Amino acid sequence: MDWEKYQNEALSYWKAANGAMTTKRLGNTVIYNLISLALENFLTSLLVKDLMLPQHSGIGSMLRELKKSHNVPESFFIDSRLVNRYMNFCSLEVMENIEPTNEDLHKMCSFMNQLKDWAENELFLIQETN
Repeated sequence: MDWEKYQNEALSYWKAANGAMTTKRLGNTVIYNLISLALENFLTSLLVKDLMLPQHSGIGSMLRELKKSHNVPESFFIDSRLVNRYMNFCSLEVMENIEPTNEDLHKMCSFMNQLKDWAENELFLIQETN
């Protein structure tokens, strides 16, 4: 199933991000990108499981889509703003890349871990009802 592909990718990025946070062998921008990819794939797996395709790749946008059919914790919307602060969406303007601080990465990693647990629970609930 397609949703399982996204879930497996999310778990790989999640594992790499947590490992990178522990070893500090990768730069903050790389760790940020791993966290972002894990978040996007966890959310995409849920959307695909619901037979929906994400309208946008932004984490906040995906959470709003999921809120229509899932009980999304309100704190996730606040946490997603921190992640989005460092995203460089396609733009014709030249934007300066800002590197996340260690403190920001810890907050993002905590959010990623909470979202992983929530997404896995939601996937379990979907399977139980089918």
